[in-house]
Amino acid sequence: MPTSPSRRAVLAALSASAAAALAGCSTPWGRLRVQPLGGDPPPTTPPPGPDELAVRAAAAAVSAVLAQVGGLDEALAGPLRSALGEQLTALGEPAPSTSPATGAPTSTSTSTSTSSPPGSAPPSTGASSPGAGRGVQQVSQLLAAAATTASSDLADVAGGTARLLACAAAGLDVAGSWVLSATGADPEGAAAPSSSSSPAAGPISPSAGTSPTPAAASGEQSALVAALAVEEAAQYGYGVLAVRLSGAQRDAAVSALGVHTDLVEQLRDDLLALGAAPPAPQPAWALPSPVADAAGALALAQQLEGSSAAAWADVVAAAVRARRDAAADQLRLAAQRWHSWRTAAGTPGLVALPGLSGR
Repeated sequence: MPTSPSRRAVLAALSASAAAALAGCSTPWGRLRVQPLGGDPPPTTPPPGPDELAVRAAAAAVSAVLAQVGGLDEALAGPLRSALGEQLTALGEPAPSTSPATGAPTSTSTSTSTSSPPGSAPPSTGASSPGAGRGVQQVSQLLAAAATTASSDLADVAGGTARLLACAAAGLDVAGSWVLSATGADPEGAAAPSSSSSPAAGPISPSAGTSPTPAAASGEQSALVAALAVEEAAQYGYGVLAVRLSGAQRDAAVSALGVHTDLVEQLRDDLLALGAAPPAPQPAWALPSPVADAAGALALAQQLEGSSAAAWADVVAAAVRARRDAAADQLRLAAQRWHSWRTAAGTPGLVALPGLSGR
């Protein structure tokens, strides 16, 4: 009579079967893990760095201005909307695709500047009414605040980001002066170039800020040498074009000649302070076009100041962090002079990013 297997034999057989099944499993025990409730947590995103934070802050400030532009007369709102939209695009933010008032694409610049001496106010916009004046004042204040925001972190970001922010700040500063002049006020920096626009920053000191690496010093010296060439060309160009102008425009050209002469001397001192020998001055410079009349003189003045803005933007990018603010100041002053000559020549539009636009 067959006997039933013992309990111990049954358990032994089951254990052997389980061991064989586990031995054939392709996934080692060490790779098994318990799935957390609700699934895996999202990957950790690193916090934004100083460059991203600075660009975000500038974009938010520009957006705040753009939100208030619609309350202005279209003669002011159109150029502002175009320039601010271009700035937002450069800062990595989407710009409005159409004009709230006209439905026109924001990429089209439609300034209504008229031919007048440098520093003239924008065209009549109806800002004489109290309500319109308050709107202009509010937008002007927002533009000034945005310019301050864009330029407040130049020493904390990489060189390329510093250049972008400095150019945005210069464009906002020009726009603020242009808008405020619609009220009949005389904003600082909005007048024609004068001796007060001469370099405010002193010469570079070798001990300013931290000691740069040899590569950084070489890059800054190269940018200063390039800026020196641009300023010497401007010095020569203003000497040629001033005689083709008259009245307030001639006075502005003579004053700008003095500004660029001072900048040439400052840049030579800066290079010597950095241990670099400035190149010898050129006896003359080839002008981009003949200057036979006032129109040619105004065109040349615009080119000279646009080139000056670009050169100082490059200095901002290449300079050590402690010296960027001084270069940004010169970029801003060049942008103001450039805008004054654009106004005098009746050139339409605002330059959104002086030093970068058109490069």
